Amino acid sequence: MTFHMGRSCPSETVSIKEQITQYQRKHNKNPIIIIDLMYFDQLGGYLHRNNTAGKMRDLCGISRLRIKELEEFVAKLKKFGAELIFITNGAYMDISGQTVPDEDDSKNSSKDWRYVLQMNIIDRLGLAHYSHVASDAKFIPIERVWTESICKIARKSGKVLWAWDNSRHQEIAKYACVHQAMAIISKNFVLLLYSGIEFPKYKLWSMADCSTTNMEIAEFDPLVVRRTLRLSSKQTRVLAALYGWYNESPTFYDFLERIKVLNCPQTLFRDITAYVKKTAANLQEMDYLKIARDLFGEQKYIDKFADFKAVCNGYNIDSIVLSSEQNNDSVSVQLKRQDSFNYDIYHGIAFTCSITFVDYRYWQDHGIDLYEIFVSFYERVCGVVLQHKKDRSLVRHVNVKRNHMEPYQTVELKPEYPTDLIIPSLDYMFSLAGQALIVIPDFNVCLLEFVIGMQLDRIALGFFIRTDQRSYFQDSVTLAFMVSLHMIDRIEADIFLIAIHKCRCDSEDEVPLPENLHLRALHLYFTYVKMRTLIKHSFYCAGLDDSFMDESYLDGAVFQNMFQKYSVEGSTAEFNKDVSKITRYRLH
Repeated sequence: MTFHMGRSCPSETVSIKEQITQYQRKHNKNPIIIIDLMYFDQLGGYLHRNNTAGKMRDLCGISRLRIKELEEFVAKLKKFGAELIFITNGAYMDISGQTVPDEDDSKNSSKDWRYVLQMNIIDRLGLAHYSHVASDAKFIPIERVWTESICKIARKSGKVLWAWDNSRHQEIAKYACVHQAMAIISKNFVLLLYSGIEFPKYKLWSMADCSTTNMEIAEFDPLVVRRTLRLSSKQTRVLAALYGWYNESPTFYDFLERIKVLNCPQTLFRDITAYVKKTAANLQEMDYLKIARDLFGEQKYIDKFADFKAVCNGYNIDSIVLSSEQNNDSVSVQLKRQDSFNYDIYHGIAFTCSITFVDYRYWQDHGIDLYEIFVSFYERVCGVVLQHKKDRSLVRHVNVKRNHMEPYQTVELKPEYPTDLIIPSLDYMFSLAGQALIVIPDFNVCLLEFVIGMQLDRIALGFFIRTDQRSYFQDSVTLAFMVSLHMIDRIEADIFLIAIHKCRCDSEDEVPLPENLHLRALHLYFTYVKMRTLIKHSFYCAGLDDSFMDESYLDGAVFQNMFQKYSVEGSTAEFNKDVSKITRYRLH
């Protein structure tokens, strides 16, 4: 679809500043611009830039310079006068908000092919210099490690909304129409195919086709696209269902065979559009039945017909209800102030254990069972979140990898309930979040210890409360957690803290790339990013608020350089001097 839209549908490159200025003059107010937060890190086509040095830096981890570039982009939008709304994924819901696809309708797990791709890159790093690996790779799939930094930029620059009860794109399209947004910055072209009684008035600004230097961007108009495709509102919704929902599923591949259309990126969208135009002229009930027969086959189409119509209706803006108007009981409201993790558990929504460059083989060779760590952690969180539902038969589900060889699969979680703790209601516990606490209540600390499965030094904890160093707490607990699991030793934990301290204190100047990539440093870095996310979940679960958490400041190149230096030199005078700066942050 991206291929077709970029080449066959009218678009123009516009000046963002001029568009905002024109809107202000015409409407006498500042425009709303919605940013698709899930892909904001890919602004300007970042992942696919043909830049070997940039891809080498991505192999190290997070780049503080890239974060600075994204901060400057939104700062310019604010300076021009835009009101920014960032929308991201909340709890998982399917595209219709009503149907859950069966196996034939489900697409291959993106987590599986990402894992295979990342492991192939790691294997190549063991054979060739990382400059050659970077040069050969189309892209380095690390976008999920930016999440905390991206969210922090969003919170500082505008309003962040979660798609709790819709898909993210349903929420974006509906919000844009209700609040008359001027533009949506996204890479998802299906947003051009939403429609209702009225056609959307927003413009789609292509995230990939944006220059952050001169602030120009490619603009698509949904109405112009529809006229170019020569489709009615109903027809665009059928096209969106076929191409946005069923595409790349087993059902879709069978569908292409039945209608004799080649699965060719250059022509597929054009051919599916022609099929819709020919088959669904008036879109009466018989038209939907004919499409359903082609899509599901003679044996299934009667049973699947209602689901198909529901998916089509999921692209009808008029039928979408904004998430802010749903699930507003007191506990849900409290959970919505966190991230979607505990909300999913509370409402029984399956979630996914995402990993980036975390190699099961490496940790298995070091006697570490990642699957057991993840599942045990999740079961303890479930025990805390579900304890007041007073139903010991409750289970929850996570989509997770068991080991290197097996693909992602859904696993049942049996909550592990706290037995030695008297825990107040979730309402009360989460109501303390945001208050200026002089001390952390003992039950919060006990809950945190229960979830992470280790004792914390109460005297050491006092340092983070009494000073303005709370934002280090997440890193300090993460490293203590990894030491307790024997993933890193204490010297390596010190190197982490030294590098984190350096990144927090120094300006975001360009960091020299390491001469070569140290593979243990790579494994430790990306596993630390994952473990840091687990600790964030444990903080929220224990009733701690955002003041105890922050983005990861650890620039990947800084860590690589420092790890290589100190792992070779050992306990030198310089190392001991650096350690003296971070002694108070140690919980390991």
